[in-house]
Amino acid sequence: MGFFGTRAGTFSDVSLVLEFLVTFAFILGYYFARKRDISSHYRTMVSAFALDTSFMVSYMVKSLVEGRTEFVGPATIKTYVYLPTVIFHSIISIVVLAMAGYMVYHGFRNTEKTNGRRMLRDVQRHHKLGKLTIITWLLSFASGLAIYYLLYVAVF
Repeated sequence: MGFFGTRAGTFSDVSLVLEFLVTFAFILGYYFARKRDISSHYRTMVSAFALDTSFMVSYMVKSLVEGRTEFVGPATIKTYVYLPTVIFHSIISIVVLAMAGYMVYHGFRNTEKTNGRRMLRDVQRHHKLGKLTIITWLLSFASGLAIYYLLYVAVF
């Protein structure tokens, strides 16, 4: 049993905490971008990406240590709610990982450090892709929370 008092194991709860931290960091980074505080945005987004990498490592460790978690609810909920949510989450998580990786690469490649950070080129592209990336991340986060709830919290 993990530290949240659910059926989840410790590594599942650690992964959940890391997911919240990553989401907070992404939202904070978006806030800094909107305020045109590019140096803070840059540092926050690099930290968010590092946290996300930590999450992925903890998720892999969780899978190795705790094994695969079986859905214990009714077959109809498994078929029509749980499995579609898992499929959606799996696909969108891969997409957002690629998008976030590209955004970090794009940020490194197109900024320079003077007295602070400033973006040199492709600013509009970075803004549009950034908005799309944060929306995609939030969908991934929400579907991950739904999976956690269905696996470890819901009582059927």
